[in-house]
Amino acid sequence: MAQKQQTRAEAGKPTALECDSLITPLGDDSKTPLLSWELEDGRTGAKQTAYRILVASTPDRLAGDHPDVWDSGRVQSDRTVDVAYGGPQLAPEKRYYWRVQSWDMHGKAYPASDASWWETGLLEPSNWTAQWIGYEDAEQASLRAAHAQWITNPSPADVPAKGATRHDFRLRFDAPAGVKRAVLYVTGEDTVTAWIGGVKVLNPETQPAWGRTPWKTYTRVDVSKELHPGQDLLAIEVTRFNGGNQGRTPMSAALYIETADGSSKVIKTGDQEWKAQFNASGNWYTANDGDADWADAIPYAPEKDAFGGQDKLGDPLPTAAVAALRHSFRVNKQVASARLYATALGAYKFSLNGKPVGDQVLSPGWTDYRARVTYQDYDVTALLQKGENAIGAYLAPGWYSTPLEWIGQGNNYGDTQNALKAQLRVAYTDGTVDWIATDSSWKADTSPILSAEIYNGETYDARRHQKGWDTASFSDAGWHSVALVHPNEPEILWQSFQPIHATQVLRPKSVTIPRPGVYIYDFGQDFAGVPRIHVQGRAGTNVQLRFGELLNPDGTLYTANLRNAEATDHFILAGGGVEEYQPTFTFHGFRYMEITGLPAAPSLSSVQAVALNTDAPITAQMKTGNAMVNQLWSNILWGQRSNFLSVPTDCPQRDERLGWSADAQVFWRTATFNMDLAAFSRKYATDLRGTQVGTAMYGIYAPGTAKPNPGFGPGWSDAGVIVPWTSWVQNGDQEIIRQNWDAMSKYLAAILAANPDYIWKNEGGIPFGDWLSPTGPTSQELVATAYWAYDVSLMQQMAHAVGRTEDEQTYAALFEKIKAAFIQAYVHPDGFVGGEIKSNPMADAGGDRHSTGPVETQTGYVLALHMRLLPDNLRAAAATRLVNLIEANGWKLGTGFLGTPYLMEELSDSGHADVAYRLLLNTQYPSWGYMIDHGATTMWERWNGDKMIADPGMNSFNHYAYGAVGEWLYRYAAGIDATTADAGLHTIVLHPNFDARLGKMDFSYESRYGTVRSQWTVNGDSAAWHVTIPPNTSARLPISDADAANYVIDGKPLSKSPLVRKGSDENVYELAAGSYDFTVRLKNP
Repeated sequence: MAQKQQTRAEAGKPTALECDSLITPLGDDSKTPLLSWELEDGRTGAKQTAYRILVASTPDRLAGDHPDVWDSGRVQSDRTVDVAYGGPQLAPEKRYYWRVQSWDMHGKAYPASDASWWETGLLEPSNWTAQWIGYEDAEQASLRAAHAQWITNPSPADVPAKGATRHDFRLRFDAPAGVKRAVLYVTGEDTVTAWIGGVKVLNPETQPAWGRTPWKTYTRVDVSKELHPGQDLLAIEVTRFNGGNQGRTPMSAALYIETADGSSKVIKTGDQEWKAQFNASGNWYTANDGDADWADAIPYAPEKDAFGGQDKLGDPLPTAAVAALRHSFRVNKQVASARLYATALGAYKFSLNGKPVGDQVLSPGWTDYRARVTYQDYDVTALLQKGENAIGAYLAPGWYSTPLEWIGQGNNYGDTQNALKAQLRVAYTDGTVDWIATDSSWKADTSPILSAEIYNGETYDARRHQKGWDTASFSDAGWHSVALVHPNEPEILWQSFQPIHATQVLRPKSVTIPRPGVYIYDFGQDFAGVPRIHVQGRAGTNVQLRFGELLNPDGTLYTANLRNAEATDHFILAGGGVEEYQPTFTFHGFRYMEITGLPAAPSLSSVQAVALNTDAPITAQMKTGNAMVNQLWSNILWGQRSNFLSVPTDCPQRDERLGWSADAQVFWRTATFNMDLAAFSRKYATDLRGTQVGTAMYGIYAPGTAKPNPGFGPGWSDAGVIVPWTSWVQNGDQEIIRQNWDAMSKYLAAILAANPDYIWKNEGGIPFGDWLSPTGPTSQELVATAYWAYDVSLMQQMAHAVGRTEDEQTYAALFEKIKAAFIQAYVHPDGFVGGEIKSNPMADAGGDRHSTGPVETQTGYVLALHMRLLPDNLRAAAATRLVNLIEANGWKLGTGFLGTPYLMEELSDSGHADVAYRLLLNTQYPSWGYMIDHGATTMWERWNGDKMIADPGMNSFNHYAYGAVGEWLYRYAAGIDATTADAGLHTIVLHPNFDARLGKMDFSYESRYGTVRSQWTVNGDSAAWHVTIPPNTSARLPISDADAANYVIDGKPLSKSPLVRKGSDENVYELAAGSYDFTVRLKNP
């Protein structure tokens, strides 16, 4: 049979109702929400011809077909995605109930959908009445108020380009009597030695294998025993591992002194008579040595950073302990509903009457807090009780103040402490409302979480847990008043994307004991998450948990590739039975967990791991006839899960975890197949726009950290255009185009202004190029110009989609000019494509690869083909030359981050699908199969990560960029594709690449219209192919008449079947919604 029997209802009611790409969003502040639904109709040709949307203030009014908010009336349209609400202005803090009625292809009404809803949040900034509050202990608060400066030696000195240099500082000061506690905070680039009164109190670190230390955060040293009343000397030596800085290097220090009478003081850099010298000799760190010939230290002027911008040295304060905040209130009437609106400069976790509020993790998520922060809306109606109530919150550093990047820069987003803002709305059945908001009446204390950082982990002391601290019966008489915090006020936005959730629990496969007292648990899968353990022991027992992706040859935990990330949790037991611990304010990337501190290994059943990720729905399923390819698909999906945590990070384990834009843009098409990212794409596009501060260029990662824009570069900055375009193509989301249009236009205008000859060679930013290519670099100017042209072509397509006719014409003309310049600069008449390789320290190609003439590379051909930069008559020749390069490389790929995503597509489109399959199934380096043959369970950063163990500077084993091959598996191997002519898979393009080596393919994708499925099996010289086209869509099968003769459906040649029809294009056949079975005769199975 050509057409399968339908198992679903022939004509059911609309389903999968969404508002703003979310299911029943709570706290939606859209002024014009976008409503979507799917048809449930298994009939061939099923489609919607009209719809009617009803919105009401109550379920009863909706059910009675008498909506009191909005009735769209019957609208003749097949649109079911992102239909704009057209009713009156929405009120804040109100739930709106809605449903949709659709009419089928014959004009007959479907049953009305079930009711759904969305609920508005605060809608306007003026509806916020809460204040920012926080809490720091006296030491932390004094240190923050002191504002120690960065200082340096004023006298430049000639220093070697390589080798360590020493930068010495002295301060004579008067120490008070009756010192109760003294703590030194000090740091400098790259490491520090410190003396008090000639006694060494801090030893320097050795240079790690990866080169850098996290020097932008203070090291804390208790010097209470070393400090004596009277005149004393503080001496600090900063060792810079590599020279080349004219003898200047930054140092900051603060000595906190607390006396028995309760007073305190801070002696710090910036307001004392510090002395400085370069490479001091002798016993200069003792009081007996004089400093008359030393210079006065001066404030440090930041240098250019590694990415070309001005370095920003922020406040090196270490992160504060997690604070516990609470407030009591009364509820005297019957509650109708209660909502908690909450956000933080930091991360928070609320509880109400001792019960947790929500299940989100690390809320409010990561944004550039200088400009914007999201808030969350929780339904807490069921948690309230009559009479006394108590609300509590833990407030942690989160991404706001935790040290970020490999140099450990903390407090990136402001000088103020972590802060919480929340207001609880309690609505009563009598129509009255009470508000309970954060203000100066709240109380605070330290929590059991002594430290919590994103990279370094969490320390939890169960002995310090105050039982019932978040309940009404608890007495907070001994607690402290909170501080009112006054940050530079960011814009507070509703969380319009899915939060981070615990999405899966993993159990260890085995436990080993490589050394006495060291227990290694293997979870069998690399992922991002936290442990969950059940252990017991004496009070004060420190159970240490460490995490890694690999094991050393002796079976111990390998952590070198984490670089400066300590990735260590500590659970200090309270004693008295089995205790459970799961970290709250950190996460790790790992497969293996090490437990120490216990006399015996906890049982496998008492150890678990909890996977965390942005909880966007999984929308793809794939299984093939090849076990390696099936594992590849698993690795791709796990790589995405592991790295989509509020932003799309590059890796989840080391001291980086940034929203690198090249990684994102090359993977975004694969990602949008794997998950419903309509909402998350808008969020990340907002992050990218947020990097355009003081520049038109998008940043190389987003959000920015110490600076809103961390630098720019071709292939990276282009994510600002490619991510919105991809979401539009995949999801049909035109709103993301409108939201980003001005920013995208500004970016492209800046490139044009700097490059009027249409070759991007000026203002090129950071020349990353085809990052980590195994065969060497591609011309940076070729790469940059190709990406510029590509962006312009995408803008032309998006302009057409949203009706910007003049812009469409402008970008079409600009593309042709860039194309002509590209051809003249890089294309030869025989199809050769190549450019000159210039010296590029960023290129990972084993040193200077400067060329004396144009060099052809696989990536050069891939970009020229994909970006449509070749004359039509040279495309075949260029594709052949690409294949020749692959053959010359032993039939192996030679592409990096920028070439790999489009390599397989261009091979298939040029008639070389057999070569694409050869690359897919290869298991020799470099290949996807090589990773899998060497134990990979996620994608690697490098093609040969296993060979780079001794060079841990950049060697992640959970890095999704090379997982971009998933796009080819879905669009070409399975043959399910979208078209810019009718985006969002409203029209589906079918072009499966059957191959006997793969044997079978079964791929399904939950599109915004329903399930699209392609399932094929190769038997001998033919393939059996089943395809499902969801209702309200159609499909196009682009094949010539000659190829159509090889397709049989219902026992008839395709050209003679009544089930399909020839399209307006003579090389396209059209299929209506439905399910079809084909038999396809293969030319080269």
